[in-house]
Amino acid sequence: MTQQANERAERGGTVQPAAYAERTIRALTAALRMQTAVAVILAAGLLFVGPVAAYSSLCGSLAVYLPGLLFTVLVARKLGSDSTVFLRTAALAEFAKLFMTGLLCALVFIWVRPLEPGWFFTGMLLVLITSWVGLARAIK
Repeated sequence: MTQQANERAERGGTVQPAAYAERTIRALTAALRMQTAVAVILAAGLLFVGPVAAYSSLCGSLAVYLPGLLFTVLVARKLGSDSTVFLRTAALAEFAKLFMTGLLCALVFIWVRPLEPGWFFTGMLLVLITSWVGLARAIK
Protein backbone atom coordinates (compact mmCIF):
# COMPACT_ATOMS: atom_id res chain seq x y z
CA MET A 1 0.00 0.00 0.00
CA THR A 2 1.06 3.58 -0.52
CA GLN A 3 1.93 5.95 2.28
CA GLN A 4 -1.41 7.73 1.90
CA ALA A 5 -3.24 4.41 2.08
CA ASN A 6 -1.33 3.50 5.24
CA GLU A 7 -2.23 6.84 6.81
CA ARG A 8 -5.91 6.34 5.96
CA ALA A 9 -5.84 2.82 7.37
CA GLU A 10 -4.33 4.12 10.62
CA ARG A 11 -7.12 6.72 10.89
CA GLY A 12 -9.73 4.04 10.36
CA GLY A 13 -10.44 4.89 6.71
CA THR A 14 -10.50 2.39 3.92
CA VAL A 15 -8.75 2.47 0.60
CA GLN A 16 -11.16 2.65 -2.31
CA PRO A 17 -9.88 0.33 -5.06
CA ALA A 18 -11.64 2.34 -7.77
CA ALA A 19 -9.99 5.58 -6.66
CA TYR A 20 -6.59 3.89 -6.48
CA ALA A 21 -7.04 2.38 -9.95
CA GLU A 22 -8.12 5.74 -11.38
CA ARG A 23 -5.11 7.48 -9.86
CA THR A 24 -2.76 4.82 -11.22
CA ILE A 25 -4.24 5.06 -14.71
CA ARG A 26 -3.79 8.85 -14.63
CA ALA A 27 -0.14 8.36 -13.61
CA LEU A 28 0.45 5.88 -16.42
CA THR A 29 -1.23 8.18 -18.94
CA ALA A 30 0.88 11.13 -17.80
CA ALA A 31 4.05 9.07 -18.18
CA LEU A 32 3.03 8.02 -21.70
CA ARG A 33 2.37 11.65 -22.63
CA MET A 34 5.79 12.65 -21.37
CA GLN A 35 7.40 9.84 -23.37
CA THR A 36 5.61 10.99 -26.51
CA ALA A 37 6.74 14.58 -26.00
CA VAL A 38 10.37 13.58 -25.43
CA ALA A 39 10.42 11.32 -28.50
CA VAL A 40 8.93 13.99 -30.77
CA ILE A 41 11.11 16.81 -29.41
CA LEU A 42 14.26 14.70 -29.77
CA ALA A 43 13.43 13.69 -33.34
CA ALA A 44 12.51 17.26 -34.29
CA GLY A 45 15.71 18.60 -32.76
CA LEU A 46 17.77 16.01 -34.57
CA LEU A 47 16.41 17.16 -37.91
CA PHE A 48 19.10 19.85 -37.65
CA VAL A 49 21.75 17.10 -37.37
CA GLY A 50 20.26 15.16 -40.27
CA PRO A 51 17.23 13.13 -41.25
CA VAL A 52 18.96 9.80 -40.55
CA ALA A 53 19.68 10.85 -36.97
CA ALA A 54 16.05 12.00 -36.56
CA TYR A 55 14.41 8.80 -37.77
CA SER A 56 17.02 6.65 -35.98
CA SER A 57 16.11 8.25 -32.66
CA LEU A 58 12.42 7.97 -33.48
CA CYS A 59 12.83 4.26 -34.21
CA GLY A 60 14.61 3.81 -30.88
CA SER A 61 11.91 5.77 -29.08
CA LEU A 62 9.19 3.65 -30.66
CA ALA A 63 11.04 0.44 -29.75
CA VAL A 64 10.52 1.37 -26.08
CA TYR A 65 7.26 3.30 -26.32
CA LEU A 66 5.10 0.74 -28.17
CA PRO A 67 5.83 -2.18 -25.81
CA GLY A 68 5.29 0.14 -22.84
CA LEU A 69 1.96 1.19 -24.29
CA LEU A 70 0.96 -2.46 -24.72
CA PHE A 71 1.94 -3.16 -21.11
CA THR A 72 -0.06 -0.18 -19.88
CA VAL A 73 -3.18 -1.17 -21.79
CA LEU A 74 -3.05 -4.78 -20.61
CA VAL A 75 -2.35 -3.97 -16.97
CA ALA A 76 -4.71 -0.98 -16.67
CA ARG A 77 -7.64 -3.16 -17.70
CA LYS A 78 -7.01 -5.43 -14.69
CA LEU A 79 -6.51 -2.73 -12.04
CA GLY A 80 -8.88 -3.18 -9.14
CA SER A 81 -9.64 -6.79 -10.01
CA ASP A 82 -8.63 -9.92 -8.14
CA SER A 83 -4.95 -9.70 -7.15
CA THR A 84 -4.15 -13.11 -8.63
CA VAL A 85 -5.58 -12.12 -11.99
CA PHE A 86 -3.80 -8.77 -11.85
CA LEU A 87 -0.42 -10.30 -11.01
CA ARG A 88 -0.76 -12.93 -13.73
CA THR A 89 -1.64 -10.24 -16.25
CA ALA A 90 1.23 -8.01 -15.10
CA ALA A 91 3.75 -10.85 -15.37
CA LEU A 92 2.57 -11.85 -18.85
CA ALA A 93 2.44 -8.21 -19.96
CA GLU A 94 6.01 -7.64 -18.72
CA PHE A 95 7.23 -10.69 -20.64
CA ALA A 96 5.39 -9.50 -23.76
CA LYS A 97 6.91 -6.02 -23.33
CA LEU A 98 10.46 -7.36 -23.09
CA PHE A 99 9.95 -9.72 -26.03
CA MET A 100 8.39 -6.98 -28.17
CA THR A 101 11.21 -4.56 -27.34
CA GLY A 102 13.82 -7.09 -28.43
CA LEU A 103 11.87 -7.95 -31.56
CA LEU A 104 11.44 -4.30 -32.56
CA CYS A 105 15.15 -3.62 -32.02
CA ALA A 106 16.07 -6.61 -34.17
CA LEU A 107 13.63 -5.59 -36.91
CA VAL A 108 14.96 -2.03 -36.97
CA PHE A 109 18.57 -3.19 -37.24
CA ILE A 110 17.66 -5.68 -39.99
CA TRP A 111 15.36 -3.51 -42.14
CA VAL A 112 16.12 0.17 -41.55
CA ARG A 113 19.00 1.38 -43.70
CA PRO A 114 20.82 3.69 -43.17
CA LEU A 115 20.64 3.78 -39.39
CA GLU A 116 22.72 5.64 -36.83
CA PRO A 117 22.90 3.24 -33.85
CA GLY A 118 24.05 5.95 -31.44
CA TRP A 119 20.93 8.00 -32.02
CA PHE A 120 18.77 4.86 -31.99
CA PHE A 121 19.98 3.98 -28.50
CA THR A 122 19.79 7.61 -27.39
CA GLY A 123 16.10 7.65 -28.33
CA MET A 124 15.57 4.38 -26.48
CA LEU A 125 17.29 5.55 -23.32
CA LEU A 126 15.64 8.96 -23.21
CA VAL A 127 12.16 7.50 -23.56
CA LEU A 128 12.94 4.83 -20.96
CA ILE A 129 14.29 7.37 -18.48
CA THR A 130 11.31 9.61 -19.17
CA SER A 131 8.94 6.80 -18.22
CA TRP A 132 10.67 6.40 -14.86
CA VAL A 133 10.65 10.14 -14.21
CA GLY A 134 7.06 10.49 -15.38
CA LEU A 135 5.82 7.72 -13.12
CA ALA A 136 7.79 9.04 -10.16
CA ARG A 137 6.34 12.53 -10.64
CA ALA A 138 2.78 11.33 -11.19
CA ILE A 139 2.68 8.94 -8.23
CA LYS A 140 3.94 11.49 -5.68
